Amino acid sequence: MPESAGKAVFLSHASQDAEAERRICDPAALAVTDPSRLPRHLGVWNAALVLVTFTIGVGILQSPGVVAGKTGSISLSLLAWVVGAVAAMCGALVMAELAVRTPRSGGTTVFLQNAFGSRAAFLFGWTSMFLNPVSAAAITLVSVRNLGSIMALSESAQTALGLGWVGGIMLLNMRSSRLVARLTGGAGIFKIAALIAVVVLCFSSNAPAETAAIVPAKMGNLWIGFGLAVVATMFAYDGWDGLALVAGEVREPRKNLPRATLLGMGLILAVYLAVNLGFFHTLTLGEVASSKALAATAMGRVLGESGAKFVTVFVAASAACTVFSSLLCNPKIIFALAEEGQFFRAVAWVHPRWKTPVVAIAIYGGMTLLYIASGGGFERLTRYMILGFLPFYGLVAVGAVRMRRRQPIGAGQFAMPLYPLPVAGMLFYVLCGLATGFLGDPFAAAGGVIILVAGAAAFEIWWRAGAPRKN
Repeated sequence: MPESAGKAVFLSHASQDAEAERRICDPAALAVTDPSRLPRHLGVWNAALVLVTFTIGVGILQSPGVVAGKTGSISLSLLAWVVGAVAAMCGALVMAELAVRTPRSGGTTVFLQNAFGSRAAFLFGWTSMFLNPVSAAAITLVSVRNLGSIMALSESAQTALGLGWVGGIMLLNMRSSRLVARLTGGAGIFKIAALIAVVVLCFSSNAPAETAAIVPAKMGNLWIGFGLAVVATMFAYDGWDGLALVAGEVREPRKNLPRATLLGMGLILAVYLAVNLGFFHTLTLGEVASSKALAATAMGRVLGESGAKFVTVFVAASAACTVFSSLLCNPKIIFALAEEGQFFRAVAWVHPRWKTPVVAIAIYGGMTLLYIASGGGFERLTRYMILGFLPFYGLVAVGAVRMRRRQPIGAGQFAMPLYPLPVAGMLFYVLCGLATGFLGDPFAAAGGVIILVAGAAAFEIWWRAGAPRKN
């Protein structure tokens, strides 16, 4: 790139940085100039339900068994779920503070750009572009395979059903993100209602005979078992960053983002604890710890043979509903990356009439469809999901400290309570996840490192080709 052109790019982005920082730190400027190019249509309740739908999957129907096996007691199991919730809440509060500072859609992409510059933002966007569609495709296949087992559908019919479901939501999201957000909120209500139904059914049965605490399998140290149990709950809580991805679509973000975060995470914790109590009421501690199909076992105890079908339908419906939030939230990552000039500018295009980032949605949905059309075999990539994103969550936690030092919290602006404890809790979440991942699945850890190295190489190629960068 010629020197004169390089200077022009540098000066242009320096002025953009100054203006962005002014908007971040000046409440009056933010009131006049909204940094989001997308319409704000999410209120507190709908935003909270988006977070609920994005977080609650089918893991809550299995994770209680893993936690019980690691802790060996009901009280420690429930404590592990509370500790995991605190760690997830810490991360959500850090995200909420950063989102209020810069209320644009894109979440971690925007935060990393502000705190560490273009390279960190690009690497996160790169990782997300490859791994998030894998997750959406895997979730869709879980749904259609469970549904196919009930309806006796062939494998090709299941694949066609999955393609139609994702394709339909993708097109609907292009046409109206507002409608998809409402459907996502409805999906959150459905998930909560279905899990409450599971709890009610569990408590309608006779409690089993009391059993003594079991010894965690292969765990001589209680604290090690408890630590692994906390990590197991974190996988069920994963998704706490979902609301920050659509911060640019939340009305009155200074007020509503923190409220929606607290409300959504509070609902998730309440539901998760209730489900655990329901399982422990219906099954003995040993049964909870040893069952490979915990929800089916509990429902079978209450409903008989129809219990397994009930759980199968719930798993299929819950997984299908998660696709709504995935296609609503995740495309905003590459959309924000393109807005920063670190990806093709066309990806940041917003339809003039529909007011949706149609290109970003098409890329994310298209990659999801390609994975589904492959018929499977990519599921091992899902093991990279947590390990691939955890380093970036750690950077976000450090970035929150840097942003506070660079520009203190303004008057009337949301600040995470008990700072710096939420930052410490978020780092605890990251370190526990990384330690468990590297020790328990070195192959997945190596895969995550390879993705990051490939992303670093792609960034250098992108930059040398003349793409602007801010740092």
